[in-house]
Amino acid sequence: MEEYLLNAKSATSTPSMSHGKKEVSSWYPRVVTFSITTDNKIGPPTEYRSSRDLQAHLKLQAKESRTIYILEGVAPDWIIVVSDHFRLHHSVFADHHRLGAFYKRATGETGGLPFLPSSIQGRQHVSFKYHEALAICPRPTGFRNLCQATRRHIMATRISGKFSEVIIARRKCTVWSRKTEAGGWDCLIICDPQIRRILLDSSGRLGYDVTTSPYNGGYPDFTPHEDQISAPPGPPLTSLLDDVSFYIRNHAGRLDLDDPLCPTVFIENIVASHFMKVAEFVGSTMEKIQWDLSRRDDLSCFTLSGAEEQWSDVQAWKRRVGEFKNDLCGIMLQLHIAPNDLKLNWPASTRISAVDFQFLYLRFTDLGQLISSVNGSLASLVSIAGSRSALKGQNLSLEMTHRSIRDAKNIKTLTFLGLIFIPFSYTASLFSMADGYFPGGDSFWMYFAVALPLTGVSALGYWALTKFSGG
Repeated sequence: MEEYLLNAKSATSTPSMSHGKKEVSSWYPRVVTFSITTDNKIGPPTEYRSSRDLQAHLKLQAKESRTIYILEGVAPDWIIVVSDHFRLHHSVFADHHRLGAFYKRATGETGGLPFLPSSIQGRQHVSFKYHEALAICPRPTGFRNLCQATRRHIMATRISGKFSEVIIARRKCTVWSRKTEAGGWDCLIICDPQIRRILLDSSGRLGYDVTTSPYNGGYPDFTPHEDQISAPPGPPLTSLLDDVSFYIRNHAGRLDLDDPLCPTVFIENIVASHFMKVAEFVGSTMEKIQWDLSRRDDLSCFTLSGAEEQWSDVQAWKRRVGEFKNDLCGIMLQLHIAPNDLKLNWPASTRISAVDFQFLYLRFTDLGQLISSVNGSLASLVSIAGSRSALKGQNLSLEMTHRSIRDAKNIKTLTFLGLIFIPFSYTASLFSMADGYFPGGDSFWMYFAVALPLTGVSALGYWALTKFSGG
């Protein structure tokens, strides 16, 4: 990530910085700011589409001000403005940029940043890696899909041989905060933009535009009912920036505005809600597979290749659920939440999101066991389909054997007939050289006298050959 920031530093003369023009791209980063007034109220949001305008705003900020900055998407000039003003440690953007847990992933994503509990002490930021279930149009045609704006992998799902319109997008949200000497504070939220274009490889040369919508209506409003009655319906469910902005504008009463990390209350609930929708999709997918396997009089409709394909798809779900659990562990570790200490009768002072993440961890654990069970059923189905295929092969081989036996019998009959008629034909040809041997002639009896013994000798020779040759 240091190399990425150095490359960003060299871009200070780009049009977006020197002339205020927008970057040439199908998506544009944006920043929305909220200022807290002296009477502890949140002012209206201000949106910045140019890094130059944001830089001018930051230069005018007073040290005693309390401001929330929500940055959607990252670009080199925006990183320069933000990191220079807030004097950010490079790990903030490095943590947000890196996503995968493996080195040199096939998707082109760089390796992750594994950390021990001791290594997160003293950090000024929290990084949430989560997953979002979305309905997409047009639906994917393959497994290799990347978001154009973030280059993060998009999981396509194949169900019963067909790609589903529901995808699961890898997402990241990073929250950084500081307190100023004059009693003010700053909170910076970095989040991913809405998916508008999908790339088919990491080079970015192949891709297509898409439209997305929340899976199954999206997550429900998690605020108390009495707050929902007095607030506009929401959230918009278009992006994390729009959702967080909605809750800050309409539910600021739930925030402790003296705490620079107060917006994480909403972010934690939103992230947990996205995980819950992913769990809902995983559960419905497993239910669909189980339904297809149940109440069958016979399983002849499942071919061997189809059963193997379903087994492979469920194996992919097993890997994905393991990734979801790892990401939940990473979030709980940063929030100091124990994974296996779920208490539904929690006191009023308990952090509500702690119960949510603990429940989600147990839920994905249960889903992992369900997937293992479905995987075992599909392995049995593969065995059944393989046995049926082998039985069909044996029946075909047996039929071919019976056909060969019938052909051999027919050949044997023809051979026997040839043994009878060939001596007669040979004898007729032999005696046709003289006129006395024709039918009705004086010497015609000699024809039978010679032909019959020859036929007997031929039949005896054929019998001897078949007897002693094992035919």
